[in-house]
Amino acid sequence: MLRKFLLSSSVLLVAGCASFGAPLSGDATAVMALPDGYDYRGEVAALAGPEQVWWSAFNSASLDGLVAEALRANQTLAQGVANVEASRASLRVSNASLLPQASASLSAASDSASGLDDVSSSGRLSASYQLDLFGANAADRAAARADLDAAVFSQRALELTVQSDVATTYFSLLSSREQMNVALSNLEIAERVFEIVQARYKAGAISGFDVSSQEAQLATARARIPELESQIAGLETALAILLGQVPQGYQAPGEDILAIALPVADPGLPPALLLRRPDLMQSEANLRAADANIDAARAAFFPSVDLGAGVSSLLTGGADLTSSLSASLAATIFSGGRLEGQLEGAQARRAAQLAGYRQAILSALRDVDVSLKSIDANAAREAQLLIARDAARDALDAAELRYRSGAGDLTSLLTAQQNHADASNNYVLGRLDRLTAAINLYVALGGGYT
Repeated sequence: MLRKFLLSSSVLLVAGCASFGAPLSGDATAVMALPDGYDYRGEVAALAGPEQVWWSAFNSASLDGLVAEALRANQTLAQGVANVEASRASLRVSNASLLPQASASLSAASDSASGLDDVSSSGRLSASYQLDLFGANAADRAAARADLDAAVFSQRALELTVQSDVATTYFSLLSSREQMNVALSNLEIAERVFEIVQARYKAGAISGFDVSSQEAQLATARARIPELESQIAGLETALAILLGQVPQGYQAPGEDILAIALPVADPGLPPALLLRRPDLMQSEANLRAADANIDAARAAFFPSVDLGAGVSSLLTGGADLTSSLSASLAATIFSGGRLEGQLEGAQARRAAQLAGYRQAILSALRDVDVSLKSIDANAAREAQLLIARDAARDALDAAELRYRSGAGDLTSLLTAQQNHADASNNYVLGRLDRLTAAINLYVALGGGYT
């Protein structure tokens, strides 16, 4: 009678499953409609195919070596690898629930009156298995599998962040070094002009006002040097930490930032982002885990069935083997709303994951278009900055020549000096902006991952 009651209860629970709704889909392609293309793709003149080792497109052997070193020794990446291993271990734990469990035991006993002369021993071997009739264990395994995928994609996103940080920091360091060259050149110009001013002052051709004005200009040029030295030290130590090295005594390699290649990755089509950006793949994996958690919460409403078998024997006295078989069924009759609350919570968390996934896709689409536009805008800007730098140099040469001959005033020369210093510095920064824009596009595209 009890068996019939339990089976009838199971049928009623199965029939009531429809009231909780069908499992929500985690299909990434059905999450939202994607555009056919990017708005600013056509404004990029030269396109190169994406590649996983995207930093090699800059044709910098030094950068290649730095990124390789960071991938090997960066401590943040090492921490991420440990997190992935923890997720993999959790998956192994979930896998175990789908397999039979076996155990063995030995015991020995002695009558206290006879001491150790009369010792009896026994052994037992037992096995158990939980039938996964309603998919609870399978759902837990699917959630663990999705969590592992999310951890792996999180690690890939972390690798991409470290790669881009190394490239950005290295290029910023090269830019600061080139700005130092510009500052030293401007200091040399200021010192040369100051000698001219002093000579004209001694000759009585100008007043002390001109001497003081150029002395102030010279001091400003000198003050720029320690500022850049501090900036270079900060970037060099930051690069050392990215490489997993102590910052003391580290010296980064050097090259001309103006000679580094300016690559552009092919943006492809918007749907490709779902399979190229590790952060989007991580978000999709989290969505799959949320789906599996809903299945597990639903399965908690149904009975659990356990099967068991055992073999035991007295190891002394030559007793025969004794075997046993067992089966048990357990179901929750009343939980005070606990199971319903668990299901509602799982569904709410799934809705939050879905919204987060959609938001991540929107942000990714924006990142690509903004990066494409930035590349085009910075290319046009650098062309004008080069014109401005060359024109400022010509203006300075002319102003200095006029001042030497007495045809020009010091105010015009001071203005020409400042304009030349600013234009030279801005051109270096413009090249850094172009390189940074190229890095940002690679990051926005997922670094070439497939």
